[in-house]
Amino acid sequence: MKRHVPPYGVIALASLAAWGWIEPPVRAQQPDVAAKIQAMVNEAAALPTPRAAGGHPDLSGYWEVPRPSMPSPSPGVGKDGKVLGPSVAPFSYQGLVRVDIAANKRIEDPSLRPAYKPEAMARVKENFEKSSLVDPSYRCMPEGVPRIGAPTEVLQTGDAVYFLYANRNVYRVIPTDGRKHDPDADAMAMGDSIGRWEGDTLVIDVVNFSPDTWLDMDGAIHDQNLHVIERLTRRGNTLKYDMTAEDPTLFEKPFSPRPKTLMLGKAGQHAAEDYPCIELDQEHLVTHEHH
Repeated sequence: MKRHVPPYGVIALASLAAWGWIEPPVRAQQPDVAAKIQAMVNEAAALPTPRAAGGHPDLSGYWEVPRPSMPSPSPGVGKDGKVLGPSVAPFSYQGLVRVDIAANKRIEDPSLRPAYKPEAMARVKENFEKSSLVDPSYRCMPEGVPRIGAPTEVLQTGDAVYFLYANRNVYRVIPTDGRKHDPDADAMAMGDSIGRWEGDTLVIDVVNFSPDTWLDMDGAIHDQNLHVIERLTRRGNTLKYDMTAEDPTLFEKPFSPRPKTLMLGKAGQHAAEDYPCIELDQEHLVTHEHH
């Protein structure tokens, strides 16, 4: 089985919630959990911001989704309101229903998906309805930018920033030496990235995309005219990731999902190495439940 596909049920919902695609059920049932997370973020942001030799914030480090001190990022909630330990949800029809409900909430939220021109809507709708069968990532294609999201680990040098991702051993190299986009570069899932500093924010300009990736897990398409701007801002031990995507061919207007804030992990943590993705499941799928 492919390692990159989350299991169904509560674990899948928690994974989606971690990246802002849906609101986690725990947050709705346990308001003090959200308050605790916010307090952690505020405390981490108030720390001094490390600086690199050139004076810019040092983005280096292992970055993770902020969550309370729990044994699992996908907890359950007991009758007394206390957060329980890890949720080991078996495969169940109820789990599939919960995942599909979450998917429908994602597609109905305009902050999570681009506004498409009428001529693209039929394809987008079909992709959403059949995502488990036609998602390029499910066939081990690269997720691409911006779907891959914020980096897991950052290494910053004087003339480049390196992004590592805990997902199929993917990496990116973003030059910050003032160079322009390479006009001869082949179109790639990750595009062609160049970086520049605007105050304390690293701005990454990405063009030259191959059109065979999605922007999300729900069928949001783009073509070769996609243009992405990523912004990373470090405050103390927090890293804010913001993204804007525009595609004049398919989008009605630029698309900017909710920013994500990560927190610095423990010293010595690194992006974990993983096996390459090997597709073994898709030919056996018989339903259109979302993953």
